[in-house]
Amino acid sequence: MGKDSSAEELHLRREFLSDADDEISLVELWMVLVRRRKIISIIFSLCLISGIITAFSVPTKFLFSTTIELALVNATLVEPAASVLAKLRESQIPLVLGAEEGSELFGVDVKQPPRSKALILTSLGLATDAEAIKGLHQSIFDLLSKDQRALAEALNTPSRKRYSLLASQIRTDAARISKLKQSEKLLENMLMTLGDNVISPKENGIDVLQAQALNSHALVSAERAIFEYQSRLFDLRSTIDMSRHATAEAIAVRSLKPSGIGKMVTILLSAMIGVFVGVLAAFFWEFIVKARCINEGR
Repeated sequence: MGKDSSAEELHLRREFLSDADDEISLVELWMVLVRRRKIISIIFSLCLISGIITAFSVPTKFLFSTTIELALVNATLVEPAASVLAKLRESQIPLVLGAEEGSELFGVDVKQPPRSKALILTSLGLATDAEAIKGLHQSIFDLLSKDQRALAEALNTPSRKRYSLLASQIRTDAARISKLKQSEKLLENMLMTLGDNVISPKENGIDVLQAQALNSHALVSAERAIFEYQSRLFDLRSTIDMSRHATAEAIAVRSLKPSGIGKMVTILLSAMIGVFVGVLAAFFWEFIVKARCINEGR
């Protein structure tokens, strides 16, 4: 029994010592960093210098954007926004970029904000490129606006024709009402002239009364008709007024802040990368040195 217990104790002690040797010591790690501090310093300095050079050598660019409100007819887009986007990306923007020399340097992107009836053109460029980008966006907008105007006019033509016909009918009825009112006054004067002989057939009083009744009925019918026409005309006018052409309030508006991560952020990222890569290089170099010593010891 004594031999078995001592063997088991020896086995447990070996396992404990093996586990202790496998544990990572923070002190040893720190000593590795201290021994290889030159490697860390060199790599950190190189990364930091590269970041500073990059931050101050790359020109500051801004985002220029143009918001385009698409054409509407009766509060509905004359063409689905997805179709307009496809036209811009596949034909209209390449056409303008090919026609204007140097415009390909800025590039043009287009997107639609969620749940919006507008599109946004964007380009990246220097502050000195503002006029060139403005001209580029204006050319794209003019091409889009021309296409949208043609579609809007085609959809609005029936409404405009009905509006014109109703307006003409109202003018005709207004002239008819004016004549009927004149006739009404004339008949009233005739009745006043007849005086007490209004009901005398000999003086044609009954004929005058019948004429007045017919005139009044025609006047009421004409006024009711013109009221109906004016109501329909108002509805058509509202429909036409709810239509609009493609618009852009401002062309190529420059962002207040530069595009990208900025100079200070670039320098900080370079410093962080330098520390990370330097530490990795230090441990890698330590591993190479120890591996070489083991090989030489064999």
